[in-house]
Amino acid sequence: MPLNRRQRRYMMKQNGMLKYLSKLSFFHPTRAAIRRQNMENGRKIQEARLDAAEKAQAERLEAALERMKETWSNIGYNKEEMTMLEEAWALTAIKDRETYRADVKQSRKLMKEAAASLAARNNK
Repeated sequence: MPLNRRQRRYMMKQNGMLKYLSKLSFFHPTRAAIRRQNMENGRKIQEARLDAAEKAQAERLEAALERMKETWSNIGYNKEEMTMLEEAWALTAIKDRETYRADVKQSRKLMKEAAASLAARNNK
């Protein structure tokens, strides 16, 4: 099935469907049924695209988080500190318009706490 509207319309034109529909009244039951079917197909295609995009973004974020965890462990953070850093990273990686400033403040606070914990452990 073609994925975008232009391709679907082109196929309908090639099959003679658009010419047939143009000769029908706007309120003809056949035309209305085809219009509903096209709208439903478009919604399904859009949902599939959104799901695929969200899945790809989630995979990218998970891969980035794993790289960050590896870096943090190489630096010397323990599990407790890495949990704080992970939460801080999650707050900044996924941006929410309503809570953006509060998220940034919380993220910085968590990063400072983790760094202070690491420094205190290393200074002993």
